[in-house]
Amino acid sequence: MVKILMLALMVIIFSACTNKNMVYSWQRTKGAAYNAAIDPMTWAPVATGMTADITGYDDDITNHIMDEDDDDWLISEDEADNLRTFSTAITYTTAVLVPDDGNITIKAKRVIVDTAALSLGRQYVNLTNAHIDHESPDKKNEDAFGSNHAVTPFASAALTRRHVDLMNIPTWSKYSINATSYVAASGSAYQRIESGLHSFSDQLYSAAGGNFIALFIHDAFMAKDTDLGIDLSGKDPKVTLSFNF
Repeated sequence: MVKILMLALMVIIFSACTNKNMVYSWQRTKGAAYNAAIDPMTWAPVATGMTADITGYDDDITNHIMDEDDDDWLISEDEADNLRTFSTAITYTTAVLVPDDGNITIKAKRVIVDTAALSLGRQYVNLTNAHIDHESPDKKNEDAFGSNHAVTPFASAALTRRHVDLMNIPTWSKYSINATSYVAASGSAYQRIESGLHSFSDQLYSAAGGNFIALFIHDAFMAKDTDLGIDLSGKDPKVTLSFNF
């Protein structure tokens, strides 16, 4: 599914915009990327991480949080896993609860888009860790730049934010759901600093990456002129998601 989405994005981005429909597709993709980039949860963590790196405070903050004695950890590894899972559960729950006028197809599309965004986030972590040499604070790992415990929950929180915006509930309820999601994401990311697996800036960059990917995929593929196709007639059921050109 992720490969299909990535191929679709590549076609849109690198194809020549020779007609009105293609121009619109390009504008939509560019708009989704722009909105994801200027979102505070994308640029603020990046700016903070860069500041910490440039000033040298990243090591100081990381060492202050890191604790070699796991008995003293504020959040255990299992609890970090549970927080990450919890943030994802909130995403899928809110995806289903968006009214959509009872349209099951739109709900199914939203769940598929969310799944693709979260999967792409994990691929982003694998890609960065495979090509960026970065030692973990505990000196035990040479590919510690990307963190699934930051990318995934912050991507989930971003998607939850988009869902909540569409729900007909009181404003305080929206704030409560979003706050819960971001607290869970922060706890998951924090534990990886505490255990020495990632630095403070690592988690900020990962959080920003997850946020950007989630918002970009959501805003590009949840547009009204994207198609969801479900074929259950053959031996191998098929689900497709595509742009209209």
